[in-house]
Amino acid sequence: MRAAVRALLLLLSLGLVLAGCAAVPPPPAPVLGPGRSIVLVHSESREKVAVTYWRHGVYDPQAMGEIAFLFRDRRTGEVRPVAPGLIDFIVDVRERMGVPDNAVIQLLSGYRSPQSNAELAKVNGAVAENSYHIQAMAADIRITGIPGRMVSERAKAMRRGGVAHYPRTDHVHLDVGPVRTWWAK
Repeated sequence: MRAAVRALLLLLSLGLVLAGCAAVPPPPAPVLGPGRSIVLVHSESREKVAVTYWRHGVYDPQAMGEIAFLFRDRRTGEVRPVAPGLIDFIVDVRERMGVPDNAVIQLLSGYRSPQSNAELAKVNGAVAENSYHIQAMAADIRITGIPGRMVSERAKAMRRGGVAHYPRTDHVHLDVGPVRTWWAK
């Protein structure tokens, strides 16, 4: 039964990913080659996704579904397709840092439902009311072995969206909204 529910969620995510791909501006042309891969580990649950999410100019729906499931709202269990450009942004930052494809990227926070975001904003003043997390267009990450300050500086130089470093937890917020940054306490 659990496998059937998970399969249904992945199929729903697939449909939403494909529908969402048309609404999201195309990312910069990926590097030519057999594919683009990412290794993500959720920092609390330790769930891991290691996938080739882009092959021969096409996003792999199954891989994007696995990523969406890892990015799910941890309070409600809601899954929403992740903006493909966000995954490209994360991978491009990783590549510019000179980190290999199989390096682990820790995911601290991905998609948040509007309700979860509102609850979090009540206790954390750093949470934006209209966060890009609500649209599955943002991620809070760490790249294993690389200081967050260095990751954020490299990401800011790319001018691809919102970037901020949170020194207290040494994580980096990346989103594919407008280009901007802010100082985090």
